[in-house]
Amino acid sequence: MDQDYIQILREWQDTIGRPALYENLDRVFPKYAFRRIQPRTPKDHWASRYKMDLSLPKRRNAEKTVVYRSDMTFREQGEWSDGISVVDKLMQDKGLKSVYEVFSLVDEMFFLDMPRPDSKKVMEMRSRSLERRKLLSSMRDYFMAALWDIGDRKASSVRNYLRSRGFTNEQIRNLSFGFVPSWNEVIRHFTLNEGYSIEDFEEACGVRSSDGQTVVGRIFTLAIPYVCAGEIRGFLFRRIGEWDGPKYLANRGLDRKSLFFNIPEKLTDGNIIVVEGEIDALKATSVNVGTVVSLGGSEISGERRKQIEDAFRRGVSRITLCLDLDADKDTGEADFASRHEHIMKSVHTIKDVNPSFEDIYIASLPEPTDPDQFIRERGAAAFKAVLEEASPYWKYLNDYMEAKLG
Repeated sequence: MDQDYIQILREWQDTIGRPALYENLDRVFPKYAFRRIQPRTPKDHWASRYKMDLSLPKRRNAEKTVVYRSDMTFREQGEWSDGISVVDKLMQDKGLKSVYEVFSLVDEMFFLDMPRPDSKKVMEMRSRSLERRKLLSSMRDYFMAALWDIGDRKASSVRNYLRSRGFTNEQIRNLSFGFVPSWNEVIRHFTLNEGYSIEDFEEACGVRSSDGQTVVGRIFTLAIPYVCAGEIRGFLFRRIGEWDGPKYLANRGLDRKSLFFNIPEKLTDGNIIVVEGEIDALKATSVNVGTVVSLGGSEISGERRKQIEDAFRRGVSRITLCLDLDADKDTGEADFASRHEHIMKSVHTIKDVNPSFEDIYIASLPEPTDPDQFIRERGAAAFKAVLEEASPYWKYLNDYMEAKLG
């Protein structure tokens, strides 16, 4: 299957296939006699009085086996860590060999119109996806060229900002940083000079608010191409200077939760280093410390489970978590407890996706900082030393608990 079709199929699975599978769990697995509990609430789940092997427990339990909407996993009370995803369970029960066969079965059962490789709909989606990628690539080149317009004062301020963050001119070019002029000027260039329609442009990279205005190109003038698996998927725009609001804005529709930012299409040695912010990943990449990816948040949990699922599909064999160490807002001291919580939630998500996976390591920054700041202040060699001293997750947990107990 080609990559375009795989992406189309995954989007269909996430938006139609999996929800339909969950909504009809009692029909897909009739022997469990599932009952729906608290539907369409955060605690929405199905419950069965049977154990996962379909035997009855010695002590009556109306919710012996449960499946929550949030993670689509069969779990048995008393054996909570030994869950199995609904998709894997269906493969196991029906003797199916692939996720494709699972959703083909679901499609047949519930008439969901699953995209087929040679269908007209898929061909149109492929064509639209190709045009969108071409436009985003052209935008990246346009922003990169605009950054080096020596006569533009605002472009100069973006260059100076990047240099103040420790990036050399060569690194700035290699990482494809760019400058955003006024957004109306950007639209004029791509509609008048490049021949794109305003509808194509807005679909690929819409940033306007409901009142028709945007702060991109006015306050948010640094363009960061959002690249996953070798493909540009949109942009993050960063503000330069003081402004009462967020540091970053993403274009409408940019999915920052399904794939790790900066993850390559193929993992050469199977190892990834997971950091929080995109700039952290780019800074570490610029000093050649390995395959560094960003989760775009403080922990791998919730919808970001998909990032781990995708990493496993790409053959990840070792994961090193290097999360920020923040300062406590009240005391200014290192907030080890908060970082520990984020680390353990991330570890639990990884183990939930693949219970047998053990090669999870924790690299601990020694003071309140993030990888970007640490590299700027201490250098690449010091950061590499932190990564080399990473502990297996079980040792990290043991050391943390011993330190906490005194």
